[in-house]
Amino acid sequence: MRRVVTVNCVAFALILILMAVAAPSADRAPKSLPLPFHTRVTLTGETLGSQPGHHRTGHVFATARWNNGTRYVVATPSTDPMGRWRVTFRPSHRGFYQLRILTPDAAVFQYAFSVH
Repeated sequence: MRRVVTVNCVAFALILILMAVAAPSADRAPKSLPLPFHTRVTLTGETLGSQPGHHRTGHVFATARWNNGTRYVVATPSTDPMGRWRVTFRPSHRGFYQLRILTPDAAVFQYAFSVH
């Protein structure tokens, strides 16, 4: 009787492990926001500083990737003295875009758009 219970527990544990490994791979489609063709997207933000009320200033680097190809630079705006930044992105083709924004305070923002 103990052997049957032990075998059943091991089999159940293996099934749970296989389900945990297979579940993330089942959803392979990347999550993205639908976006109509020729739509302009403007993203704004504010940098953080080492002390309250202080903000990092410098360049913001925005890069895009179209249909999992190579990355290209979309914009390199500078922040204002208050650390505010603005990036405007206008997709030129239909497909899947990944937009990455790197700010002077080393924050990284990533967005995904499906342009149709």
